[in-house]
Amino acid sequence: MELTKDVAYQAIAEFFTDKPFVLFGTGTSCALDLNFGMPALERHLRAELALGMTEAQAQQWQQVVSALNAGSHDFESAMDFIKDEVLTNRIVELTASFVAYHDNAYAHSIMSGSCEWPAGSLLKKLVAALPQADKQLHVATPNYDLLAEYALVRYKIPYITGFHGGFLRYYDWSEAQKSVQTIQKGFGRPRQPPRVVECKHVRLHKPHGSLNTFEWEAQLIECDNWILNKPEGVTRAMITPGTAKYQRLHKDRAQLAEYDKAVVNHTSFLFLGFGFNDSQLVNNTFRQKLEQDQCRALVITRDSNPRIEEWLKNCPNMWIICKQTESDKSRIYNSKFKSWLQIDDKELWRFDAFTNEFLGG
Repeated sequence: MELTKDVAYQAIAEFFTDKPFVLFGTGTSCALDLNFGMPALERHLRAELALGMTEAQAQQWQQVVSALNAGSHDFESAMDFIKDEVLTNRIVELTASFVAYHDNAYAHSIMSGSCEWPAGSLLKKLVAALPQADKQLHVATPNYDLLAEYALVRYKIPYITGFHGGFLRYYDWSEAQKSVQTIQKGFGRPRQPPRVVECKHVRLHKPHGSLNTFEWEAQLIECDNWILNKPEGVTRAMITPGTAKYQRLHKDRAQLAEYDKAVVNHTSFLFLGFGFNDSQLVNNTFRQKLEQDQCRALVITRDSNPRIEEWLKNCPNMWIICKQTESDKSRIYNSKFKSWLQIDDKELWRFDAFTNEFLGG
């Protein structure tokens, strides 16, 4: 069966009748600046790590470099060769300072509106469409940068990340939630009891940590002031590519409980600029949801890849919008149809163009 534009547009319109769980990847940041991507980070680490290593560390790093040069591994899987904890911590610090430098360059311009984070208008539309009975949009990302947070500030969209407090914010979702709630007095006769009213907001899950998350005195904290100037004795709570990531994630799974719960509670999933490389985030729960339960999913990304296409093959209600191979125009695919639908007059894989086309400008 051939996929027609009418059928594709109808399916995408139906997708947005449910509130989706949103998972966005580095593609959303790279659409603004390629320095947020893995290739740029790889180049930075290659240049910075060349000096000052022990023999064992140099050997492990050489394995990473050899695997990358041979093309047998991508950057994330090549980092599995790093076992040395001191080297891992050095990589975390180098990664953080590199991302923080580029993040800082965009912070004010996104918040002031002189520059757009590409997925911002899409999130704004999704929050505006939240029903009265359910005023939270669950959004998750493996990204360390805070570009999404700056965009939410720009659009005056309240958001919580699971932390509450002042200069130092402590990890507790139920306390964090109070910041988007008010107590309304009861009315009528007899007077109704006071009730908690929540405003529309984003619950932002950052399971790999963030530029502003740290471990200090055995507690997980958030502090914006330390992004560029981390004090001595404070450890970054960021999980970088490689096996260290999985060990840390295993240890920190308690912090991921909210992420896991949110995935379980949704039946519709929107992936933005996400390459499906991260098996920790698109885990067995997602397999159950998309393959077995045949939940709806929509992937909007610049380039397709073999991992995404493997998921498409196995998930009958998953759709993708991406760039054509030979041009910047769009193509759409779902495995129930024989071939890709080519859209030759629009670049719908760009988040703002997609938003204009399907959700209104």
